[in-house]
Amino acid sequence: MKITEYMGNKVCTMDVNIEGYKVKVEFMFSPNHPEILDCSIRIDGDPPLPLRAKIMEMAEKETETQFLALKEKAIK
Repeated sequence: MKITEYMGNKVCTMDVNIEGYKVKVEFMFSPNHPEILDCSIRIDGDPPLPLRAKIMEMAEKETETQFLALKEKAIK
């Protein structure tokens, strides 16, 4: 996971492997607001549509998990 800064917001980029596909997840959040401002999920390859939906759902859950962990660190 890599965290950078863009226009005063934090951008978290991570590469995960879901169902055998490389998935790049990038989300932006503000240190001042407890919410995800923007999110991008890119799947490397061309999985069938039902599998793509499952991968996207799992990636969204991973994004939320990582965001909550980052938020907890910021509070402590």
